[in-house]
Amino acid sequence: MYLIVGTIGVVGFIFYAAISGGGLGPFLDIPSLAIVAGGAFFASLAMSRGNFDKEAVSFFGNSALTLGWIALLIGIVLMLGSTDLSTPEGINTFFNKASPIALLPVFYGLILKLVCSAWAASMTGGK
Repeated sequence: MYLIVGTIGVVGFIFYAAISGGGLGPFLDIPSLAIVAGGAFFASLAMSRGNFDKEAVSFFGNSALTLGWIALLIGIVLMLGSTDLSTPEGINTFFNKASPIALLPVFYGLILKLVCSAWAASMTGGK
């Protein structure tokens, strides 16, 4: 019960911050979420060999965070390769349109890591 209330509370505050700062729209990117959550799922499936236990949940969270950082690096490489930073239009594209997309996978990875850490701790009685 505490896990559910705590998780809803933490995620609720994160959503509250996003909504009060301008809305959820800028924080939603399905491909970024698919890369982080889908990749973490398959990594934890390979590690766990089908056993759903504390280690699998913890590995899912760690994998999500790692994949978020990997996606950030891929996004930055792609952004720098296709953006001309010598013009004002190129700088505007880089900072206003492209960089949030590159940062969202890290955001998703951090949230999944937080939720999985709480979940894994609750599976052992919080110890």
